[in-house]
Amino acid sequence: MDYPKLIEMIPAEKYTPLSGKLIGVILSSKNDALPTTLANDMLLKMKEGKAETKEGIAVILQAAVTLNAEKTVTALGDMQLLKIAEQIVQGM
Repeated sequence: MDYPKLIEMIPAEKYTPLSGKLIGVILSSKNDALPTTLANDMLLKMKEGKAETKEGIAVILQAAVTLNAEKTVTALGDMQLLKIAEQIVQGM
């Protein structure tokens, strides 16, 4: 799935709340199957203060989908990002 392309569909004013919601999905996940490289990339983006940028949200979205796709789709729906949620469901 092309996560950076999906992020292009998100209005910039939703970056901050979306980042928070997706991090919540990641932290509440009981699944620990996050690949090390993805986890490191996500943590690096957060450390650099880029969690609310296109690049950061793309990595965080990928991590959230990897750990719990259903909760991620629900979170996207809650934020009225239905086209992105549909894309993720189609990619599952």
